[in-house]
Amino acid sequence: MKNLNKISKFSESRSFKIYSINTKNRVVYYHGLIFIKSLYNNKNYYSTDNNKNNNWPDILGRRGPLISAHKLANIYINSGKLITANEVNDVLSFSNLRVTQDILDILLNIPRLEFSNLDSNTTRSDIFLEYIGTVRGKFVPGICIWTHLVTGDMYVGSSSRLARRLIGYFNNTHRSTGKLIPLLKKEGVGAFKLEVIPLIESYTKNQELILEQYFLLNYKFNLNTLKVVNNISGARSKNLYMYTKNKSELIYWSDVQEDFIYKLGVHHSSFSSSLKTGAIYLNKYIFTDKPFLDVKISDMSEIDIKNMLDKDRLEVRSNEKTSRKVLLKAVDDSNNTKLFDSIKDCIYYLNTIAPSNKTTLYRRIEAKQPYNGFLCQWESEETIPLRNKALQISITDISSGKTEIYYSMREAALSFAPEYNTTGQTLKAYADSEKLLFGLYKITYSKNNQ
Repeated sequence: MKNLNKISKFSESRSFKIYSINTKNRVVYYHGLIFIKSLYNNKNYYSTDNNKNNNWPDILGRRGPLISAHKLANIYINSGKLITANEVNDVLSFSNLRVTQDILDILLNIPRLEFSNLDSNTTRSDIFLEYIGTVRGKFVPGICIWTHLVTGDMYVGSSSRLARRLIGYFNNTHRSTGKLIPLLKKEGVGAFKLEVIPLIESYTKNQELILEQYFLLNYKFNLNTLKVVNNISGARSKNLYMYTKNKSELIYWSDVQEDFIYKLGVHHSSFSSSLKTGAIYLNKYIFTDKPFLDVKISDMSEIDIKNMLDKDRLEVRSNEKTSRKVLLKAVDDSNNTKLFDSIKDCIYYLNTIAPSNKTTLYRRIEAKQPYNGFLCQWESEETIPLRNKALQISITDISSGKTEIYYSMREAALSFAPEYNTTGQTLKAYADSEKLLFGLYKITYSKNNQ
């Protein structure tokens, strides 16, 4: 990296320093691991050699080793094994990313920027602006390492646009997910020190992901909830997950939505509805773009998952034949009621009013909320009066004229996922300005003092 030697003339009071770690001491300093020659009696059980005889089934939506990448990463983390390019390649075998040991050593020996005494001025310092830049300036890829000053807990992240990601941390604009961001919001950036490895010279695409994966296999990075890098397919990709409905087990994950639709046979409307609203799929599963902590990770193959879902679908259809009757009561006319023998018959009628589906109807019944002008309930239940809401947010798709009603800004903002990421504050701003959100949606809200 050019001109880094000149930085040494700055004092510690300027809140940064740059140093490099030689290859010999690197693992000892950053890992503190016991050097074990091999996990499997000197055999590379999870070999990544291009051997046609290797039996690598499709696991979790990608080509990969005999178990999921997440589980394999945890094996390496807990083993005390010296992490090399082999282990990094094993974990990333589901992707097209590979690295040689020579390249990994070069990346690990790149000089680092260290920032301490962090505050809002850090991102405006000369060293930050010169080597990391601004949100609208040059694109500098690399990784960042956050270390809590009291506990020593660590987090590693990567980005092809370091400035944007880091400034988001300092300006508190990232969504409050995982462990790091809630801690930053609670204690502030001053509770941490920050190390940055900018990748400038001889950079090739996705090197920051390879370097991040190397550090993720170190047990010290306990603020990372996921131990496998995401966003491998590019900035437009997003990890999607299938959990049991109690969120205790991760069944399947992929960064390609079509994997759920074509490989698992999940209908696209059911998948999108679950992502947007949290609706339960087949009364057993949920789909989300948010990872959950401390869950069991299934090692079922794609075929096993598909067979399991097929059985669940048959069970649901069988139950529908003997399902409870559904009672509809018009919101604006309590005398206007309709009784249907099944969910299927009810949906057939509701579709004559507006597009409707079973998943949403189940959710509205459970929430005691109206659907297409009717309060929906099982025949055996007593009618529960509709609750008055203090806040109503209307989102109108100007292309179709369809309007959806929500009762909190957060709920309304989440309804745009996964196609768009937005916040309640953004929706309020667009409602106040009367501008169209994404050029497509009119946002209005009203407060009822009832």
